[in-house]
This record gives sequence, C-alpha cells and structure tokens, in this order.
Amino acid sequence: MQTLIRWRLKEVMARYDIRAGDLAKAMGVSHNSIANLRKAKTMPRLDGESLNKLCNALNFLAQDLTGEITPIDLISYTKDPVTPTPAETPGETELEQSNQTRKMHSTDNQSPTSLFVA
Repeated sequence: MQTLIRWRLKEVMARYDIRAGDLAKAMGVSHNSIANLRKAKTMPRLDGESLNKLCNALNFLAQDLTGEITPIDLISYTKDPVTPTPAETPGETELEQSNQTRKMHSTDNQSPTSLFVA
C-alpha cells in the first residue's frame, strides 16, 4: 500500500539546518520526542497546540528562511491512484436500485391520462 500523506519534518529540518536538540529545547520537550517526530513516515497525531508550537519553534530556529514554515510544509500528499468510481462505491448500487423501484412505484400509482397531460 502506498503512503498518501507523508510527514516531512526531517526534510524541513535538514533544509533549514535545524538540529533536533535545538528544536527540543525551543519546544520544551525531550530529545526523544523530537527523534520520534523526525522518524515518523506518516503524519503523527498532533493536536493544534503542539503543531503550532512546532511551527513556531521551526520558524525561530530556521537558517536562511525566505518564508514562514507552516503545517503545509510538514506534509506532502499523493493522490490515491486507485480511486473507486461511483458504480464501485459500496452501497451505491443498492441506492440506485431503491431509487429506480421508487420511481416505478410512483408512476404505477398514476392514471394513464395524468402521464400524458402537458
């Protein structure tokens, strides 16, 4: 299975010459916490406050920063190459069958003259 959302903290830290120890100190967390974040291949579970704290610390420590480091810089997204078509979506055919049955019953209840009235 292909990873669709990649966590890129390690790449961002390398690009801006940010050391793990410095980031840990700026964030007030342990070196192991940063090491675990760096090793993650997929996006870790971070609450909004932690993600904000991470971005603030990265921006503070970044060397040669031309813009601001945001959460968007920390993830990359690859579209799933195998997206099901609507007909392949589970339950879709049952819904279509139900709608067809309803349409048939609603026209059965009408008199033939009401079907042809303009």
